[in-house]
Amino acid sequence: VTGVTGTKTSKTSSRPKRTFYRRPMPDTCVALSSPEGRKIFTSAHNSQGLKSFFPLMEQFSTQTEPAYCGPTTLVVILNALAVDPRRTWKGPWRWYEESFLNCCVDLEEVKKTGITMGTFACLAKCQGL
Repeated sequence: VTGVTGTKTSKTSSRPKRTFYRRPMPDTCVALSSPEGRKIFTSAHNSQGLKSFFPLMEQFSTQTEPAYCGPTTLVVILNALAVDPRRTWKGPWRWYEESFLNCCVDLEEVKKTGITMGTFACLAKCQGL
């Protein structure tokens, strides 16, 4: 059962479980789709400041695990830079996915804790960056 506040309560327990859907952005951030965000984007585009934007957007991927923000970001970067993973993804396709980042850290542990910038750098180095 979902309440108005977005909390869930199971029928066997009266204790609410906290869930998240579209959490609000911090006040220090500007949403790209907002009027201000569109103005900033247009300005950057007009001044040739979006050279890396389009290759990155072509590779956009939603993280498969809540704590995979770092690994998924690296996968987007690797695919945008056209780094060959030197192994197949599915069928004949050679394409990065998070499971390919199997050096420096145990991915099962990453699912629980995420990664640090140091581990991010280690994973990138293992992939040739």
